[in-house]
Amino acid sequence: MTNPSRPNDFAERLHRIEERRQNQPPVTAADLGITPAPSPYDHPQERHLIRNTLIWMMIFAAAGLGGYHAINALPDDLKSLFGAGNGAENVASAAIDDTEEPVLHISGDMSDHGPILHSPHVANLQSEPLTLSDIASGVDLPTADTVPGAVIPFVRNASCSLRRPLPNETVMNIRLANGLLPAPVQAFSHAALADRLTKNVTAITQGGRAYDLDGRITGDLRSVDVFVTDTSAPLYLVLQNMGHGILWNIHTAPDVNVAHIAIVSSGHSGLVNLPANTTFDALLVSDFVGPHEFGADDQIRDCMIRPWRNPQPDWIAAQKAANGNTLYENQITSFSKGHAAYNAWYTSALGVAANTNIVAPRDAAHVLLGPVPATPITYRTIAGQNVHMMHTDNIITGNATMRAAQTEALHRDMLLAAIGGDIALLDPLPMERTSP
Repeated sequence: MTNPSRPNDFAERLHRIEERRQNQPPVTAADLGITPAPSPYDHPQERHLIRNTLIWMMIFAAAGLGGYHAINALPDDLKSLFGAGNGAENVASAAIDDTEEPVLHISGDMSDHGPILHSPHVANLQSEPLTLSDIASGVDLPTADTVPGAVIPFVRNASCSLRRPLPNETVMNIRLANGLLPAPVQAFSHAALADRLTKNVTAITQGGRAYDLDGRITGDLRSVDVFVTDTSAPLYLVLQNMGHGILWNIHTAPDVNVAHIAIVSSGHSGLVNLPANTTFDALLVSDFVGPHEFGADDQIRDCMIRPWRNPQPDWIAAQKAANGNTLYENQITSFSKGHAAYNAWYTSALGVAANTNIVAPRDAAHVLLGPVPATPITYRTIAGQNVHMMHTDNIITGNATMRAAQTEALHRDMLLAAIGGDIALLDPLPMERTSP
């Protein structure tokens, strides 16, 4: 018979393990060998609230409470991070994005939520479809076994603010759900690992299922090639995605000046082949916005940084909604409201509309920003190149075998420490009571 108190005991042990780790001296920019520019938005109290929010969400996960209901159950001092309070200070004024999103020339597959451009197709704003051979020479695409160089962690922004574009800089946007190339990098936090282990153990102790050895958090990233050919002005690139973390591989044509790169991502993301003298900063969506849930995270409010894509008439979901399908009507409504909320924040933060110079398929392997080069750009491989990554507890590189072994060890060590050393203890054999 399963002890009904065991799930709570397990969750408490995980929390104690996580707290011991958190009680270590905090990682600072100096620890990482980084000297960031001073920021007026670097509020220690906000970091404290974010950490506490993660802990509360772990507790709610163990109790089977999630999404919108979990946010409403947060203490009042944490609700403000999710815009769940009633104060006017938590509500951003709406900004209507009246820029028209350019029509992509589709050379890939159309999905419910937009085009999917697998390699060698290149997402772009040209009038004709492009493939990788039109853009680059010496192509060496990454594989699961590609080994990058050193990982250089950087501290992501403590406030939901980005470096504002200068008057002479041209803003160019990429907004995806996911990348489509392999990335030989994995990244995840101790808190995310503890949350996943709690859910796996709950499946055993409450659902009577065997421990799911495949139900691990891996923090897999995907990569995207960004080819930049616009030489008309210093460029400010905004790289955004709604899905897993992306390793953005930057390829620049001669005379291109990438002044700054801003990342807004729902997963731990990074940059490789960073151009010389290019500055960058980054926002992780979960630092400011709760878990994704249709109807619960598409409201206009402060720090609404989830990079919703603007629904287009050629989306299959939009066409089904137009034909009266209620499910898709709700989805398109949520996308539209979410994009309006994101644009309100984006316009306030950057001073331009979110659809400015945008390439926005659902998923892509390669993206071109600028005209087709007269001479193909020399492709920059990921192999051996330094990777700038959002700092988190676990960043794993190496070939696929090495990464799998390290990921498995992290799961096993935390699990065994929490349950007392034996997976079998999670679901002991029934005990028989004999008469005295």
